[in-house]
Amino acid sequence: MNVIWFSGMPRSGTNWVSQFFAASPQIRVKFCPLFSYKFKNSMSESDDKNSWRQFFNNVYATPDEFMDQLYLSREGLLPVFNDKENTPSTLLIKSNRFHNLSYKVMKKIPEMKMVGIVRDPVAAIGSWLNNPIEFPADANPIEEWRTGACRKTGPEEYWGFNDWMEVTRLYMQMEKEFSERFMLVRYEEIVGNPHRIAREIFEKMDLKYTQHVDDFIDSSMSTHVEHPRSVFRKNHDVKKWGKSLSKDIVNNIYKEIRGTSLERFIYE
Repeated sequence: MNVIWFSGMPRSGTNWVSQFFAASPQIRVKFCPLFSYKFKNSMSESDDKNSWRQFFNNVYATPDEFMDQLYLSREGLLPVFNDKENTPSTLLIKSNRFHNLSYKVMKKIPEMKMVGIVRDPVAAIGSWLNNPIEFPADANPIEEWRTGACRKTGPEEYWGFNDWMEVTRLYMQMEKEFSERFMLVRYEEIVGNPHRIAREIFEKMDLKYTQHVDDFIDSSMSTHVEHPRSVFRKNHDVKKWGKSLSKDIVNNIYKEIRGTSLERFIYE
């Protein structure tokens, strides 16, 4: 069984792009197992490679409402793919949490591959602050945009601009260190040319690209379901959330990353 870890900060497009993989008959997608009831915090940095391999085998074999995101499919927020193989050859873990583990797992399991997705920080933070499902109603955006403290319950939680910088730098390190099996992608580039970027991702991950993926991409960009967790977005406005943030937040974010290696992720 092949294992791919697909990861990104919250509100970075992981839900949508994970369905590129889910559309393939040869890939089984599981959402954040270490946050599920069945496998909650069951693995740590100290676990050896054999324990991690057994964990992936257990996740692969376990049907689960949360990990399979069945509740989102029932609500029409995710598609239902009926052409799946009974025993897909690849397991894809999709996670917005546990970035503290990803590097260690890549070091321990040399056959594992990983895709990291990064979105312009203004868009990612703006989308989070304006999401009533993920940003607490009693929290103050001015106080929370940098630290994301209002959402943190443990070291596996990553919210806010400081975490965006930490995670993005981690991806850039992994891009260099694991160049053969790690791919860093930008959300805005995927929106601009989803078919091409999807093919590049599949090629890098040694996956077979099928018409199912193209069909999902076309469907997701030609229909619209208005919900923060919907993958059906007829008109992707990559600059939408930057317009919703206060100018002070926008200016502070861009001022901090301009002239640094993180500047490449500014979408202009």
